[in-house]
Amino acid sequence: MTVRAVLRYVSYVMHRHPSAETTTTARCLNPDCQWTAAPTGNADVCTDVCIKHTGRTGHMTFVREFSEVAVVERAQ
Repeated sequence: MTVRAVLRYVSYVMHRHPSAETTTTARCLNPDCQWTAAPTGNADVCTDVCIKHTGRTGHMTFVREFSEVAVVERAQ
């Protein structure tokens, strides 16, 4: 008995889920600071709160993180 393999290559694509929004957050990189920005769907709001934090503390370096829900589908 011989074994035959059938190979099928299917292409997939990944894109943002249509009903999902991108979420932005940030955290201060000053070693003595534990400040973080609350997650928001508006990147400009996140930027504004980082600028306000800098004005209050003088801390100028942040990590900004952007996340979204994505979906993988077969390419057509």
